[in-house]
Amino acid sequence: MKHWRALGDTTHQVWLLLLLNALLWTLLPWLSVYSLPLDVVEGLFWGQEWQWGYYKHPPLPAWLVNLSWMGLGDLGPFVLSQLSLLITFVYVWRLGLRLLGREQAALGTLLLLGVYYFTWPSPEYNHNIAQMPIWAAAVFYYHRALHSEHYRDWLLLGFCAALGLLTKYVTLVLLAVLFLHLLTRSSGRKQLLRWPLWSAVALMLLLCLPHLIWLVQHEFLPLQYAQQRSNGSNGLQAHLFGPLKFLLVQLLDHLPLLLLLAATGLLRSGIWSRDQADADARWFLICIGLGPALLTALVAGVTGTGLRDMWGTPMWNLSGLLLVSWWITPLSVIAQRRLLRGTWVMVLLLIALRLVDMSLLPYLKDKPSRTGWPDKAMATQLEREWQADTLCPLRVVAAEYWLGGLVSLRAAERPSVLVEGRFDYSPWIEPQQLAHTGALLVWQESAMPAALAALGEPSRQGELQLDWPVSNAEPLTLYWAILPPAMACE
Repeated sequence: MKHWRALGDTTHQVWLLLLLNALLWTLLPWLSVYSLPLDVVEGLFWGQEWQWGYYKHPPLPAWLVNLSWMGLGDLGPFVLSQLSLLITFVYVWRLGLRLLGREQAALGTLLLLGVYYFTWPSPEYNHNIAQMPIWAAAVFYYHRALHSEHYRDWLLLGFCAALGLLTKYVTLVLLAVLFLHLLTRSSGRKQLLRWPLWSAVALMLLLCLPHLIWLVQHEFLPLQYAQQRSNGSNGLQAHLFGPLKFLLVQLLDHLPLLLLLAATGLLRSGIWSRDQADADARWFLICIGLGPALLTALVAGVTGTGLRDMWGTPMWNLSGLLLVSWWITPLSVIAQRRLLRGTWVMVLLLIALRLVDMSLLPYLKDKPSRTGWPDKAMATQLEREWQADTLCPLRVVAAEYWLGGLVSLRAAERPSVLVEGRFDYSPWIEPQQLAHTGALLVWQESAMPAALAALGEPSRQGELQLDWPVSNAEPLTLYWAILPPAMACE
């Protein structure tokens, strides 16, 4: 870190740091985990079914994580997660070039490493991580479309909007904020009377049509699931304290960024100015940078809908640009060097703490972490029990999504998962198919869950004990049963 000047100008140094950060957050978590993270495992057994929707979410992240695993094995989801962040950084930087200038674009992108969502949870690819590059791209193309009025830019926005809705429905919040911002500009309101904007809407609807058809065919399962998860509170908790807690947590997620600025002397009053950035640029950053979280809290406050803190993951792509839009630039060489060095220290500290959390702390806990399960041993022994009963390949595992996902991932044939024994949650499996192929039932409590028991009379059942690979906890006890296939296999 002594020779930052030799690495080129600020932009080159920032991108070098971002690339090295991505490399560290890819390789070190991959090398330190025994089993894949929870959301990755779930996405993999969804993705192998190639559905237009799943009972919790739209389909795109499941497709992508399955493709990444097919191409790179266990490394794939970690690569995909960091690639998503790098694409996010690219679009934030490109937007910064349009709004603020080269140095501010680079520094505003760099500061995102101080936002919790860009580091600590990033090894676990899920629908929240998947949204981040799509939101960043959508905001960039919206800004370009607003000023160019070209069909190309509006269509690219429509394409991004469709990808966002095929990732997670919270993208509707971003689209609402973009629409509200459009209404604040006279030139924007004129776009409502022109074809380019409506061509974007048409493209978005066309690309989402297969998923909309799937939703109708499956009784809007993801919306039912979201409603169930949001229930459980009412009164002041639902309408006031819940939304305030959501906003407070989003602020706390910026604490590493604030500590970084304080440690590098960039919170002192002499560096801030109201007049540094163009007023339109700053208004854009305020609306789009703060609007999604505020609108989410407002809607939740009015409707009483429960909020999950991690829903804020894609909402803070512009935090860095918003901050630097108030800085007096260019920063001195000394200030830039302090910021780059401070960011390096923060990155290394965070990843070291994350590695301790993933690799060492499980030995001190009674409950092992999800990334420390004996997945390969579990699948091997359960397959052995299956093969002792039938020569047919294992095609279906009926279990709750974590156990079923682990067995599916590590079993030789990657069997389908009948989630919780529910056919509505697993539309890729028909009841008559289950009678034909049979199924392996797996659960953790001593009593078989009612939904699994309702599937049929098992030919054989038993229990299995496995040692934890990265924990001193009591051995894992699993229970299994075999529904024999109707067909004969040789």
